[in-house]
Amino acid sequence: MTQITIRKLDPLVIEGLKRRAIQAGHSMEEEIRRILSGAILETGLARQRIALERLAATRKAIFGNRLFADSNNEFRKMRDERARSVNAWALPQRRKRRT
Repeated sequence: MTQITIRKLDPLVIEGLKRRAIQAGHSMEEEIRRILSGAILETGLARQRIALERLAATRKAIFGNRLFADSNNEFRKMRDERARSVNAWALPQRRKRRT
């Protein structure tokens, strides 16, 4: 795992980090790790929310409030047909022996 060094931090920031770590019951290093990870994850989630809002707006502009029928049954039928076709090709029926 990569290590980083942060120089020239204000002593008040360091004291604040120490207090937060003590209150949370873990080391200052762990507290900093959680703060940084949270900041990055929150930024990523914010971008995803914006993208989803744009997608919803585009969908509404194209389709309005129109609802579409559930297509799960159609996909299931297509998948079953494909499976039968593959099985017929890959596992040909054995011919019965004449005795």
